[in-house]
Amino acid sequence: MLLWEKIFNNHRNSKVPHSTLPPRDMIDYGVPSINESFFQKNTVHEISAPRFLYSNLLMPELAIEVSKITNQLINRGRDEAILIEKTDDINGLINILNKGPDQLNCVRLKMKLLERKKDAIPLIMKGLQKQQRNAFAEIAIEIIHATGENYSNEIIEIIEHYQRNAYVVSLLCMILGFYENDRSKKLLWDYYHYFKEHFPKETYSDGPLLGLEEMRARKKEKLQAACSNKDITVH
Repeated sequence: MLLWEKIFNNHRNSKVPHSTLPPRDMIDYGVPSINESFFQKNTVHEISAPRFLYSNLLMPELAIEVSKITNQLINRGRDEAILIEKTDDINGLINILNKGPDQLNCVRLKMKLLERKKDAIPLIMKGLQKQQRNAFAEIAIEIIHATGENYSNEIIEIIEHYQRNAYVVSLLCMILGFYENDRSKKLLWDYYHYFKEHFPKETYSDGPLLGLEEMRARKKEKLQAACSNKDITVH
């Protein structure tokens, strides 16, 4: 297992609560000043759980293939895998997610929940309002992203009014970067600076910074597309 996978799994399997955050209205770092200079001065850690999850969101096919190969090589979690395959009740599947599935069964559970995404998403959002195992938040974020729907308002609501776990908020900030929402930039700016100031030895700041980087990448893509369309119109 690679080092970054070990770090991610340590977060996922952790039963020790992460640092508790203050209410959202107590975290304010002024007007965002986000430009190329900002990204040059502020970079993500080489190895971190938010960065690993971000990579999974960008390359879900790779995660599926790795899961298939790993399950062929390691004989573990078979009873749970059978339970997931046989369970059609959405509450039963959410219950498995709440308990924290074996790492080898995460992809299997995610795919099963995505088959019932209309029923699963409201329950997942409700679960994210509570203090759950880290694995719940990680799998939940992968499912939310895989739907292709914009749930940014719901995620912001969770961050602002419910979730106080620093690690979970870091991951929620990361996924916000994939969506268009005028409220996201200020929120990510504030949490990035808060994490960097108050948790300098942790990698929580990678979550909001990756969210900001994703917003920047999407903006660049739109500008490039607009320029290409303009060139086509001119010619």
